[in-house]
Amino acid sequence: MTRKDTRGFTLPLAIFAMVVLALVATASLFTVRQELRIGVAHDHASRVFYLAERGLVDVLANWEAPVLNSLPVQGDTTLVDTLRDGSWSVELTRLSPQLFLLESTGVLSRGGPVLSGATRRLAMIVRLVSADLDVPAALVTRDATSVSGTAEVHGEDTDPPFWEGLCVGPHSDKPGILTDNAAAVTTTGQGEITGVPAVLEDSTLSDATFTQFGSLSWTDLTAMADKTLPGGSFSSVMPVVNEAGGCDQGAPFNWGDPETPTGPCGSYFPIVHVTGDAVIQGGGSGQGLLLVDGDLDLRGGFTFYGAIVVQGGFMTQGSGNRIYGGVLASNADFADQSLTGSSVIQHSSCAVRRAVQNSTALTHPHALAERSWVDLSGIGGP
Repeated sequence: MTRKDTRGFTLPLAIFAMVVLALVATASLFTVRQELRIGVAHDHASRVFYLAERGLVDVLANWEAPVLNSLPVQGDTTLVDTLRDGSWSVELTRLSPQLFLLESTGVLSRGGPVLSGATRRLAMIVRLVSADLDVPAALVTRDATSVSGTAEVHGEDTDPPFWEGLCVGPHSDKPGILTDNAAAVTTTGQGEITGVPAVLEDSTLSDATFTQFGSLSWTDLTAMADKTLPGGSFSSVMPVVNEAGGCDQGAPFNWGDPETPTGPCGSYFPIVHVTGDAVIQGGGSGQGLLLVDGDLDLRGGFTFYGAIVVQGGFMTQGSGNRIYGGVLASNADFADQSLTGSSVIQHSSCAVRRAVQNSTALTHPHALAERSWVDLSGIGGP
């Protein structure tokens, strides 16, 4: 039997196996490295995306209403911030009185020489939602209205006391009372109504006068309320300061401090919504917007700066009630509205204007309901 010569077979086989294993190891290492690079790139792409999105969120959350809302149409400004992973810059352009375009660019500062400097651009269109509360008279109401005792209603535009230097803007005298039936407005005793004219009749007054304020309805406006209170009797309406010396905006009957405009609560102008009838007595003061679903009865010593909208009847009694701004009282039950005692309603465009301009809900824009956001990174640009 002849035997084949198998000398040298084992060594080539071993070398071939080592080459195959080396190729497999190299391919595995390459695959793992690529997966790692893809993972790192995806992580950094997410980081720079969130940097750009953070810019949009921060600008909306910290909207500087006095500065940004005063931009002219087509005017623009740029806001920037630096974070741990990078920075964002938001170019803000006013497209119209209500619309703003926000273009946010996120720049990554981490990731080494390859990924550092990566950018992402996002844009959003937002709308400034505000109420049209240019109250057309000191008192706007319907049906019978009586001004008696020493009560007064004045349509002459007057800046409130304590607000020297704060009332910037146009002034315009208005009627004392705007009503759908001038013949139903009466004065007795020393009751006084003045304005331009003192009483003006407008037969077109309707429910919408008291429930639609520009683009906002009564439902929209009450949904924005900073404070929602059940109907009842309120006797402790006054500014509240917390232990740290700041304004305690959470206190239900802290409605700002109109008589100390430089104090902790001087710039706090809440929207207050009362879901039933309200009786306010025992003095006190407030500012902002007061919205009442039912009747409103002021009983002595209460002062309010801003706009009051009442869906029911409105009455005052006792002495010392003062309203600077304007009152819209629907008189929904068509009961006689009465102003007695020494109550005063004084038209003040400044009080109404500051109530709107200092309201957080009415001076901050909101994203459009549909198609407000777009990723600009894939369509050119820096």
